Amino acid sequence: MSSAPFAYDVVEYPSHPQPQAQSARLAAIARLHGIPAATPTRCRFLEVGCGDGATLLPLALAYPESTFVGMDLSATAIARGNELREAIGLKNLTLEAADLTAWDPGPDGFDYIIAHGFYSWVPKFVRDALMALCRDRLTPTGLAYISYNALPGCHIRRMLWEMLRFHVRDIAEPERKIQQAMAMIQFLAEGVIGTGAYADLMREEAKRLANQIEPHVMFHDDLSDINDPVSITDFAAHAGQFGLRFLAEADYYELTTDVAPPSAAGLLRGLAAKDVILKEQYLDFLKGRRFRQTILCRTDGEVRPEADAAAVLGFAVVGDLHTEPSPPDPTSGVPVQFRGPSGSAVTVDQPGAKLALARVGKAFPQPVAVAHLFADLQTDADRQALMKVLTAGYRIGLVDFLVDPPRFASSAGPRPRVSPLARAQLESGAELLTSLRPSVVRMENPITREMVRLLDGTRDRSALLNDLAIRAAADAAFAAPGDPPRSADWWRERLGPQIEGGLSSVTRMGLLVE
Repeated sequence: MSSAPFAYDVVEYPSHPQPQAQSARLAAIARLHGIPAATPTRCRFLEVGCGDGATLLPLALAYPESTFVGMDLSATAIARGNELREAIGLKNLTLEAADLTAWDPGPDGFDYIIAHGFYSWVPKFVRDALMALCRDRLTPTGLAYISYNALPGCHIRRMLWEMLRFHVRDIAEPERKIQQAMAMIQFLAEGVIGTGAYADLMREEAKRLANQIEPHVMFHDDLSDINDPVSITDFAAHAGQFGLRFLAEADYYELTTDVAPPSAAGLLRGLAAKDVILKEQYLDFLKGRRFRQTILCRTDGEVRPEADAAAVLGFAVVGDLHTEPSPPDPTSGVPVQFRGPSGSAVTVDQPGAKLALARVGKAFPQPVAVAHLFADLQTDADRQALMKVLTAGYRIGLVDFLVDPPRFASSAGPRPRVSPLARAQLESGAELLTSLRPSVVRMENPITREMVRLLDGTRDRSALLNDLAIRAAADAAFAAPGDPPRSADWWRERLGPQIEGGLSSVTRMGLLVE
Protein backbone atom coordinates (compact mmCIF):
# COMPACT_ATOMS: atom_id res chain seq x y z
CA MET A 1 0.00 0.00 0.00
CA SER A 2 1.42 3.42 -0.98
CA SER A 3 1.31 6.27 1.49
CA ALA A 4 -0.47 9.52 0.73
CA PRO A 5 1.65 12.07 -1.15
CA PHE A 6 3.39 14.71 0.94
CA ALA A 7 1.27 17.88 0.96
CA TYR A 8 4.21 20.12 0.07
CA ASP A 9 4.88 17.98 -3.02
CA VAL A 10 1.24 18.32 -4.12
CA VAL A 11 0.77 22.07 -3.46
CA GLU A 12 3.82 24.28 -3.75
CA TYR A 13 4.44 26.44 -0.69
CA PRO A 14 5.38 30.02 -1.68
CA SER A 15 8.91 30.31 -0.37
CA HIS A 16 10.56 33.65 0.42
CA PRO A 17 13.82 34.57 2.18
CA GLN A 18 13.51 35.33 5.88
CA PRO A 19 15.66 38.41 6.57
CA GLN A 20 15.10 38.10 10.33
CA ALA A 21 16.82 34.69 10.25
CA GLN A 22 19.97 35.82 8.46
CA SER A 23 23.22 35.28 10.30
CA ALA A 24 24.20 38.98 10.23
CA ARG A 25 21.19 39.86 12.40
CA LEU A 26 21.45 36.84 14.69
CA ALA A 27 25.15 37.48 15.30
CA ALA A 28 24.48 41.08 16.34
CA ILE A 29 21.88 40.02 18.90
CA ALA A 30 24.19 37.35 20.31
CA ARG A 31 27.13 39.74 20.62
CA LEU A 32 24.95 42.32 22.33
CA HIS A 33 24.42 39.73 25.04
CA GLY A 34 28.02 38.59 25.36
CA ILE A 35 27.99 35.54 23.06
CA PRO A 36 30.84 35.74 20.51
CA ALA A 37 28.76 34.35 17.64
CA ALA A 38 30.58 33.33 14.48
CA THR A 39 31.01 35.89 11.73
CA PRO A 40 28.60 35.29 8.84
CA THR A 41 31.57 35.43 6.47
CA ARG A 42 32.98 32.14 7.83
CA CYS A 43 30.34 30.00 9.45
CA ARG A 44 28.34 26.80 9.11
CA PHE A 45 24.63 27.43 8.66
CA LEU A 46 21.81 24.84 8.62
CA GLU A 47 18.15 25.32 7.79
CA VAL A 48 15.62 22.65 8.76
CA GLY A 49 12.51 22.72 6.59
CA CYS A 50 14.26 24.86 3.99
CA GLY A 51 11.71 24.36 1.20
CA ASP A 52 13.37 25.33 -2.06
CA GLY A 53 16.20 27.16 -0.28
CA ALA A 54 14.83 30.68 -0.63
CA THR A 55 16.56 31.84 2.57
CA LEU A 56 19.80 29.95 1.93
CA LEU A 57 20.41 30.92 -1.70
CA PRO A 58 21.10 34.65 -1.14
CA LEU A 59 23.18 33.90 1.96
CA ALA A 60 25.31 31.34 0.12
CA LEU A 61 25.80 33.86 -2.67
CA ALA A 62 26.76 36.63 -0.23
CA TYR A 63 29.16 34.53 1.85
CA PRO A 64 31.19 32.24 -0.44
CA GLU A 65 33.55 31.14 2.36
CA SER A 66 30.71 29.91 4.59
CA THR A 67 28.99 26.52 4.33
CA PHE A 68 25.22 26.26 4.02
CA VAL A 69 23.08 23.14 4.34
CA GLY A 70 19.33 22.84 3.87
CA MET A 71 17.08 19.87 4.38
CA ASP A 72 13.37 19.34 3.78
CA LEU A 73 10.98 16.42 3.52
CA SER A 74 9.66 17.69 0.17
CA ALA A 75 11.73 16.21 -2.65
CA THR A 76 9.88 18.47 -5.09
CA ALA A 77 10.91 21.64 -3.24
CA ILE A 78 14.50 20.44 -2.90
CA ALA A 79 14.62 19.70 -6.64
CA ARG A 80 13.49 23.26 -7.41
CA GLY A 81 16.13 24.63 -5.10
CA ASN A 82 18.89 22.49 -6.56
CA GLU A 83 17.94 23.56 -10.07
CA LEU A 84 18.38 27.19 -9.06
CA ARG A 85 21.55 26.43 -7.09
CA GLU A 86 23.11 24.77 -10.13
CA ALA A 87 22.04 27.63 -12.42
CA ILE A 88 23.87 30.06 -10.13
CA GLY A 89 26.86 27.76 -9.69
CA LEU A 90 26.90 27.77 -5.89
CA LYS A 91 29.44 25.34 -4.46
CA ASN A 92 28.94 26.16 -0.77
CA LEU A 93 25.28 25.12 -0.53
CA THR A 94 23.89 21.61 -0.14
CA LEU A 95 20.15 20.89 -0.30
CA GLU A 96 18.90 17.46 0.77
CA ALA A 97 15.50 15.78 0.75
CA ALA A 98 15.31 13.91 4.06
CA ASP A 99 13.24 13.08 7.13
CA LEU A 100 14.64 15.00 10.10
CA THR A 101 14.07 12.08 12.47
CA ALA A 102 16.35 9.85 10.36
CA TRP A 103 18.72 12.42 8.84
CA ASP A 104 22.48 12.41 9.48
CA PRO A 105 23.84 15.97 9.27
CA GLY A 106 27.45 14.76 9.32
CA PRO A 107 30.14 15.14 11.98
CA ASP A 108 30.61 18.92 11.97
CA GLY A 109 28.69 21.35 14.15
CA PHE A 110 26.77 24.41 13.02
CA ASP A 111 27.09 28.01 14.13
CA TYR A 112 23.50 28.72 13.11
CA ILE A 113 20.50 26.41 12.90
CA ILE A 114 17.20 27.88 11.75
CA ALA A 115 13.71 26.39 11.39
CA HIS A 116 11.12 28.85 10.10
CA GLY A 117 7.47 27.80 9.84
CA PHE A 118 8.30 24.30 11.06
CA TYR A 119 7.82 23.80 14.80
CA SER A 120 4.05 24.34 15.04
CA TRP A 121 3.29 22.23 11.98
CA VAL A 122 4.99 18.94 12.87
CA PRO A 123 4.19 16.21 15.44
CA LYS A 124 5.73 16.34 18.90
CA PHE A 125 8.33 13.68 18.14
CA VAL A 126 9.60 15.79 15.23
CA ARG A 127 9.75 18.87 17.46
CA ASP A 128 11.82 16.77 19.85
CA ALA A 129 14.09 15.79 16.95
CA LEU A 130 14.60 19.46 16.08
CA MET A 131 15.56 20.34 19.65
CA ALA A 132 17.87 17.32 19.85
CA LEU A 133 19.57 18.41 16.64
CA CYS A 134 20.17 21.87 18.10
CA ARG A 135 21.50 20.35 21.33
CA ASP A 136 23.86 17.98 19.56
CA ARG A 137 24.99 20.06 16.59
CA LEU A 138 25.22 23.67 17.76
CA THR A 139 28.75 24.90 18.37
CA PRO A 140 29.45 26.28 21.88
CA THR A 141 28.58 29.82 20.70
CA GLY A 142 25.96 28.65 18.22
CA LEU A 143 22.44 30.01 17.85
CA ALA A 144 19.13 28.39 16.96
CA TYR A 145 16.29 30.39 15.41
CA ILE A 146 12.89 28.72 15.65
CA SER A 147 9.59 30.35 14.70
CA TYR A 148 6.17 29.12 15.83
CA ASN A 149 2.56 30.12 16.30
CA ALA A 150 2.18 31.60 19.77
CA LEU A 151 -0.40 31.81 22.50
CA PRO A 152 -2.47 33.59 23.63
CA GLY A 153 -2.97 35.38 20.32
CA CYS A 154 -3.55 32.22 18.30
CA HIS A 155 -6.58 31.34 20.41
CA ILE A 156 -8.34 33.98 18.31
CA ARG A 157 -7.01 32.69 15.01
CA ARG A 158 -7.77 29.10 16.00
CA MET A 159 -11.52 29.81 15.85
CA LEU A 160 -11.15 30.63 12.18
CA TRP A 161 -8.92 27.59 11.53
CA GLU A 162 -11.57 25.31 12.98
CA MET A 163 -14.34 26.90 10.91
CA LEU A 164 -12.32 26.53 7.71
CA ARG A 165 -11.42 22.93 8.45
CA PHE A 166 -15.05 22.12 9.16
CA HIS A 167 -16.14 23.67 5.88
CA VAL A 168 -13.63 21.69 3.76
CA ARG A 169 -13.73 18.48 5.83
CA ASP A 170 -15.11 16.35 2.96
CA ILE A 171 -12.98 17.83 0.17
CA ALA A 172 -9.87 15.94 -0.89
CA GLU A 173 -8.74 17.80 -4.02
CA PRO A 174 -6.29 20.56 -2.93
CA GLU A 175 -7.27 23.33 -5.33
CA ARG A 176 -10.98 22.88 -4.61
CA LYS A 177 -10.21 22.85 -0.89
CA ILE A 178 -8.38 26.17 -1.27
CA GLN A 179 -11.23 27.62 -3.31
CA GLN A 180 -13.84 26.61 -0.76
CA ALA A 181 -11.74 27.88 2.15
CA MET A 182 -11.44 31.28 0.47
CA ALA A 183 -15.20 31.28 -0.13
CA MET A 184 -15.76 30.50 3.56
CA ILE A 185 -13.55 33.43 4.56
CA GLN A 186 -15.61 35.73 2.37
CA PHE A 187 -18.81 34.29 3.82
CA LEU A 188 -17.60 35.08 7.34
CA ALA A 189 -16.36 38.55 6.44
CA GLU A 190 -19.71 39.53 4.95
CA GLY A 191 -22.17 37.40 6.89
CA VAL A 192 -21.33 37.68 10.57
CA ILE A 193 -24.55 38.59 12.35
CA GLY A 194 -25.06 41.46 14.74
CA THR A 195 -22.65 43.65 16.64
CA GLY A 196 -20.53 43.21 19.71
CA ALA A 197 -17.16 41.68 20.53
CA TYR A 198 -17.63 38.37 18.69
CA ALA A 199 -19.01 39.91 15.50
CA ASP A 200 -16.33 42.60 15.36
CA LEU A 201 -13.59 40.08 16.05
CA MET A 202 -14.71 37.61 13.36
CA ARG A 203 -15.14 40.33 10.74
CA GLU A 204 -11.66 41.63 11.49
CA GLU A 205 -10.09 38.16 11.43
CA ALA A 206 -11.78 37.14 8.19
CA LYS A 207 -10.78 40.37 6.47
CA ARG A 208 -7.23 40.08 7.75
CA LEU A 209 -6.92 36.54 6.42
CA ALA A 210 -8.51 37.40 3.07
CA ASN A 211 -6.21 40.39 2.51
CA GLN A 212 -2.91 39.14 3.89
CA ILE A 213 -2.49 35.46 3.13
CA GLU A 214 -1.62 33.70 -0.10
CA PRO A 215 -4.05 30.86 -0.88
CA HIS A 216 -1.34 28.19 -1.00
CA VAL A 217 0.08 29.41 2.31
CA MET A 218 -3.39 29.06 3.81
CA PHE A 219 -3.59 25.49 2.51
CA HIS A 220 -0.44 24.49 4.39
CA ASP A 221 -0.82 26.69 7.48
CA ASP A 222 -4.49 27.28 8.25
CA LEU A 223 -5.87 24.02 6.83
CA SER A 224 -3.04 21.82 8.08
CA ASP A 225 -3.98 18.79 10.16
CA ILE A 226 -1.25 19.85 12.59
CA ASN A 227 -1.06 23.46 13.72
CA ASP A 228 -0.10 23.68 17.37
CA PRO A 229 0.44 27.14 18.86
CA VAL A 230 2.51 27.18 22.04
CA SER A 231 3.15 29.70 24.79
CA ILE A 232 6.65 31.08 25.31
CA THR A 233 6.63 29.41 28.72
CA ASP A 234 6.01 25.96 27.25
CA PHE A 235 8.41 26.56 24.36
CA ALA A 236 11.20 27.61 26.70
CA ALA A 237 10.52 24.60 28.92
CA HIS A 238 10.75 22.31 25.90
CA ALA A 239 14.03 23.89 24.85
CA GLY A 240 15.34 23.56 28.40
CA GLN A 241 14.87 19.80 28.28
CA PHE A 242 17.53 19.78 25.54
CA GLY A 243 20.08 22.10 27.14
CA LEU A 244 18.88 25.22 25.34
CA ARG A 245 17.77 28.58 26.72
CA PHE A 246 15.92 31.65 25.53
CA LEU A 247 18.19 34.46 24.32
CA ALA A 248 15.96 36.94 22.49
CA GLU A 249 13.53 37.44 19.65
CA ALA A 250 14.87 37.82 16.13
CA ASP A 251 12.78 40.98 15.82
CA TYR A 252 14.55 42.51 18.78
CA TYR A 253 12.01 45.29 19.25
CA GLU A 254 9.48 42.67 20.33
CA LEU A 255 11.34 42.46 23.64
CA THR A 256 10.78 46.07 24.61
CA THR A 257 8.43 47.08 27.37
CA ASP A 258 8.48 50.70 26.22
CA VAL A 259 5.19 50.26 24.35
CA ALA A 260 3.32 49.28 27.52
CA PRO A 261 1.56 51.85 29.76
CA PRO A 262 3.92 53.09 32.50
CA SER A 263 2.31 51.02 35.26
CA ALA A 264 2.51 47.81 33.23
CA ALA A 265 6.02 48.59 31.98
CA GLY A 266 7.27 48.88 35.54
CA LEU A 267 5.79 45.53 36.50
CA LEU A 268 7.27 43.89 33.38
CA ARG A 269 10.72 45.25 34.16
CA GLY A 270 10.39 43.86 37.68
CA LEU A 271 9.50 40.45 36.27
CA ALA A 272 12.44 40.59 33.83
CA ALA A 273 14.85 41.10 36.72
CA LYS A 274 13.64 37.81 38.22
CA ASP A 275 12.77 35.67 35.19
CA VAL A 276 12.92 36.84 31.58
CA ILE A 277 10.51 34.10 30.45
CA LEU A 278 7.94 35.25 32.97
CA LYS A 279 8.30 38.80 31.68
CA GLU A 280 7.92 37.57 28.08
CA GLN A 281 4.83 35.56 28.98
CA TYR A 282 3.09 38.51 30.59
CA LEU A 283 4.15 40.74 27.70
CA ASP A 284 2.47 38.23 25.36
CA PHE A 285 -0.67 38.42 27.48
CA LEU A 286 -0.70 42.19 27.05
CA LYS A 287 0.08 42.12 23.31
CA GLY A 288 -1.91 39.04 22.30
CA ARG A 289 1.12 37.82 20.37
CA ARG A 290 0.40 35.25 17.67
CA PHE A 291 3.83 34.45 16.27
CA ARG A 292 7.30 34.23 17.70
CA GLN A 293 10.75 34.03 16.14
CA THR A 294 12.81 32.93 19.10
CA ILE A 295 16.59 32.70 19.32
CA LEU A 296 18.00 29.97 21.55
CA CYS A 297 21.53 29.42 22.80
CA ARG A 298 23.17 26.72 24.89
CA THR A 299 22.62 26.72 28.64
CA ASP A 300 26.30 26.02 29.38
CA GLY A 301 27.53 29.42 28.17
CA GLU A 302 27.59 32.88 29.74
CA VAL A 303 24.88 35.31 28.65
CA ARG A 304 24.55 38.97 29.56
CA PRO A 305 20.95 39.67 30.61
CA GLU A 306 21.26 43.32 29.55
CA ALA A 307 22.50 44.41 26.14
CA ASP A 308 26.12 45.63 26.06
CA ALA A 309 26.03 49.00 24.30
CA ALA A 310 29.80 48.89 23.71
CA ALA A 311 29.34 45.93 21.34
CA VAL A 312 27.51 48.22 18.92
CA LEU A 313 30.88 49.67 17.81
CA GLY A 314 31.55 46.40 15.96
CA PHE A 315 28.24 46.47 14.07
CA ALA A 316 26.78 48.05 10.98
CA VAL A 317 23.48 49.90 11.24
CA VAL A 318 20.75 50.15 8.61
CA GLY A 319 17.48 52.05 8.66
CA ASP A 320 14.91 53.47 6.25
CA LEU A 321 14.73 56.79 8.09
CA HIS A 322 12.68 59.86 7.26
CA THR A 323 12.65 63.13 9.14
CA GLU A 324 10.39 65.88 10.35
CA PRO A 325 11.19 68.58 9.32
CA SER A 326 12.51 67.37 5.98
CA PRO A 327 15.19 68.07 5.00
CA PRO A 328 16.52 68.67 8.50
CA ASP A 329 19.24 71.06 9.55
CA PRO A 330 21.34 68.84 11.82
CA THR A 331 23.46 71.76 13.02
CA SER A 332 20.53 73.80 14.31
CA GLY A 333 19.19 73.58 17.84
CA VAL A 334 15.82 72.37 16.56
CA PRO A 335 15.01 68.76 17.54
CA VAL A 336 14.56 66.39 14.58
CA GLN A 337 12.23 63.41 14.59
CA PHE A 338 13.50 60.36 12.68
CA ARG A 339 10.71 57.99 11.63
CA GLY A 340 10.72 54.46 10.24
CA PRO A 341 8.21 52.84 7.85
CA SER A 342 6.54 50.90 10.69
CA GLY A 343 5.71 54.08 12.61
CA SER A 344 8.55 53.91 15.14
CA ALA A 345 10.23 57.23 15.80
CA VAL A 346 12.89 58.92 17.90
CA THR A 347 13.45 62.63 18.46
CA VAL A 348 17.06 63.83 18.50
CA ASP A 349 18.39 67.23 19.52
CA GLN A 350 22.14 66.55 19.73
CA PRO A 351 23.86 67.76 16.50
CA GLY A 352 26.30 64.85 16.13
CA ALA A 353 23.57 62.24 16.57
CA LYS A 354 21.34 64.09 14.08
CA LEU A 355 24.13 64.09 11.49
CA ALA A 356 24.80 60.39 12.04
CA LEU A 357 21.15 59.33 11.74
CA ALA A 358 20.72 61.50 8.65
CA ARG A 359 23.68 59.65 7.14
CA VAL A 360 22.08 56.28 7.96
CA GLY A 361 18.83 57.33 6.31
CA LYS A 362 20.59 58.64 3.21
CA ALA A 363 22.61 55.42 2.83
CA PHE A 364 19.59 53.09 3.03
CA PRO A 365 19.42 50.27 2.01
CA GLN A 366 23.19 50.15 2.44
CA PRO A 367 24.34 49.50 6.03
CA VAL A 368 26.77 51.97 7.59
CA ALA A 369 29.54 50.87 9.95
CA VAL A 370 28.86 52.27 13.41
CA ALA A 371 32.59 52.82 13.88
CA HIS A 372 32.57 55.14 10.86
CA LEU A 373 29.72 57.16 12.38
CA PHE A 374 31.67 57.50 15.63
CA ALA A 375 34.85 58.50 13.82
CA ASP A 376 33.11 61.62 12.53
CA LEU A 377 32.25 62.83 16.05
CA GLN A 378 34.50 65.19 17.96
CA THR A 379 33.64 64.67 21.64
CA ASP A 380 32.81 61.88 24.06
CA ALA A 381 29.49 63.60 24.72
CA ASP A 382 28.65 63.32 21.02
CA ARG A 383 29.60 59.64 20.98
CA GLN A 384 27.60 58.86 24.10
CA ALA A 385 24.57 60.65 22.66
CA LEU A 386 24.82 58.68 19.41
CA MET A 387 25.22 55.39 21.28
CA LYS A 388 22.10 56.17 23.29
CA VAL A 389 20.13 57.09 20.16
CA LEU A 390 21.24 54.00 18.22
CA THR A 391 20.43 51.56 21.02
CA ALA A 392 17.08 53.27 21.65
CA GLY A 393 16.29 53.12 17.94
CA TYR A 394 17.22 49.43 17.84
CA ARG A 395 14.94 48.60 20.79
CA ILE A 396 11.93 50.09 19.01
CA GLY A 397 12.69 48.71 15.53
CA LEU A 398 13.76 52.01 13.99
CA VAL A 399 17.14 50.62 12.92
CA ASP A 400 18.73 47.19 12.65
CA PHE A 401 22.19 46.10 13.76
CA LEU A 402 24.16 43.71 11.55
CA VAL A 403 27.49 41.91 11.78
CA ASP A 404 29.38 41.67 8.47
CA PRO A 405 26.26 42.31 6.40
CA PRO A 406 25.88 41.11 2.79
CA ARG A 407 27.48 43.38 0.21
CA PHE A 408 25.73 44.77 -2.82
CA ALA A 409 26.23 47.71 -5.16
CA SER A 410 25.52 51.16 -3.76
CA SER A 411 25.37 52.69 -7.25
CA ALA A 412 24.89 51.53 -10.82
CA GLY A 413 28.37 51.57 -12.29
CA PRO A 414 29.33 52.05 -15.94
CA ARG A 415 28.18 48.52 -16.78
CA PRO A 416 25.67 47.43 -14.12
CA ARG A 417 25.34 43.74 -13.33
CA VAL A 418 22.36 42.11 -11.64
CA SER A 419 23.02 39.31 -9.16
CA PRO A 420 23.14 35.79 -10.63
CA LEU A 421 20.30 34.74 -8.30
CA ALA A 422 17.92 37.43 -9.58
CA ARG A 423 18.95 36.65 -13.16
CA ALA A 424 18.23 32.95 -12.71
CA GLN A 425 14.86 33.76 -11.16
CA LEU A 426 14.01 36.02 -14.10
CA GLU A 427 14.97 33.31 -16.57
CA SER A 428 12.64 30.91 -14.77
CA GLY A 429 9.74 33.33 -15.23
CA ALA A 430 9.45 34.39 -11.59
CA GLU A 431 7.85 37.73 -10.76
CA LEU A 432 9.35 37.78 -7.27
CA LEU A 433 13.11 38.31 -7.21
CA THR A 434 15.42 37.91 -4.23
CA SER A 435 17.64 40.90 -3.54
CA LEU A 436 21.05 40.75 -1.92
CA ARG A 437 19.85 42.53 1.24
CA PRO A 438 18.05 39.96 1.29
CA SER A 439 14.45 40.90 0.56
CA VAL A 440 11.78 40.14 -2.02
CA VAL A 441 11.15 42.44 -4.98
CA ARG A 442 8.14 42.11 -7.27
CA MET A 443 8.81 42.59 -10.98
CA GLU A 444 5.46 43.04 -12.73
CA ASN A 445 6.33 45.70 -15.30
CA PRO A 446 7.65 43.98 -18.47
CA ILE A 447 9.96 46.88 -19.37
CA THR A 448 11.58 46.86 -15.91
CA ARG A 449 11.90 43.07 -16.05
CA GLU A 450 13.61 43.25 -19.43
CA MET A 451 15.94 46.03 -18.31
CA VAL A 452 17.00 43.97 -15.31
CA ARG A 453 17.50 40.94 -17.56
CA LEU A 454 19.87 42.98 -19.75
CA LEU A 455 22.06 44.02 -16.81
CA ASP A 456 24.72 41.37 -17.34
CA GLY A 457 27.75 43.62 -16.86
CA THR A 458 28.51 44.00 -20.60
CA ARG A 459 26.28 46.97 -21.45
CA ASP A 460 26.85 50.65 -20.82
CA ARG A 461 23.88 53.07 -20.77
CA SER A 462 23.84 53.48 -24.55
CA ALA A 463 23.89 49.75 -25.28
CA LEU A 464 21.29 49.11 -22.58
CA LEU A 465 18.90 51.66 -24.08
CA ASN A 466 19.47 50.37 -27.61
CA ASP A 467 18.85 46.71 -26.75
CA LEU A 468 15.88 47.54 -24.55
CA ALA A 469 14.28 49.59 -27.34
CA ILE A 470 14.82 46.81 -29.89
CA ARG A 471 13.20 44.21 -27.63
CA ALA A 472 10.30 46.51 -26.75
CA ALA A 473 9.60 47.11 -30.45
CA ALA A 474 9.64 43.38 -31.18
CA ASP A 475 7.32 42.28 -28.36
CA ALA A 476 3.70 43.46 -28.13
CA ALA A 477 3.72 42.70 -24.38
CA PHE A 478 5.67 45.92 -23.79
CA ALA A 479 2.91 48.15 -25.20
CA ALA A 480 -0.29 49.19 -23.48
CA PRO A 481 -3.45 47.33 -24.58
CA GLY A 482 -4.78 48.78 -27.84
CA ASP A 483 -1.59 50.68 -28.71
CA PRO A 484 -0.26 50.26 -32.27
CA PRO A 485 3.18 48.72 -32.88
CA ARG A 486 6.04 51.14 -32.20
CA SER A 487 9.46 51.34 -33.78
CA ALA A 488 12.71 50.92 -31.90
CA ASP A 489 13.43 54.63 -32.47
CA TRP A 490 10.13 55.52 -30.80
CA TRP A 491 11.02 53.35 -27.82
CA ARG A 492 14.53 54.86 -27.59
CA GLU A 493 13.08 58.35 -27.39
CA ARG A 494 10.53 57.32 -24.78
CA LEU A 495 12.82 55.20 -22.60
CA GLY A 496 15.97 57.32 -22.79
CA PRO A 497 14.99 59.75 -20.00
CA GLN A 498 13.90 56.84 -17.77
CA ILE A 499 17.06 54.71 -17.86
CA GLU A 500 18.96 56.45 -15.08
CA GLY A 501 15.92 56.51 -12.79
CA GLY A 502 15.30 52.83 -13.49
CA LEU A 503 18.89 51.95 -12.65
CA SER A 504 18.68 53.97 -9.45
CA SER A 505 15.53 52.07 -8.46
CA VAL A 506 17.11 48.68 -9.20
CA THR A 507 20.16 49.68 -7.16
CA ARG A 508 18.00 50.68 -4.20
CA MET A 509 16.27 47.30 -4.40
CA GLY A 510 19.64 45.63 -3.74
CA LEU A 511 19.67 43.69 -7.01
CA LEU A 512 23.09 44.79 -8.33
CA VAL A 513 26.45 43.29 -7.43
CA GLU A 514 29.50 45.43 -6.81
